[in-house]
Amino acid sequence: MEQFNGTVFHGELEQNSFYLTQVKNISTASTLSLEQLVKMASYLDRQNDSCYITVNDQVPILLNDVDMRNLQRDLEEIVQQIH
Repeated sequence: MEQFNGTVFHGELEQNSFYLTQVKNISTASTLSLEQLVKMASYLDRQNDSCYITVNDQVPILLNDVDMRNLQRDLEEIVQQIH
């Protein structure tokens, strides 16, 4: 497995998935499939201002415009590396 340390997402690149270990400064443990990563990138692309994501199904994190762009870049890089 290869480590990925993006601006918003940190984790491990796996075959056809991503093991998410940290969102911004919050620790987590989730496996995201390639399909989920693509859907998340598509969702962020449609947002104009800000949005919330939840970590561990409990902790809401507000992503401002800069965070959303950074996360989109992280997701694009992750998808390219595991696809």
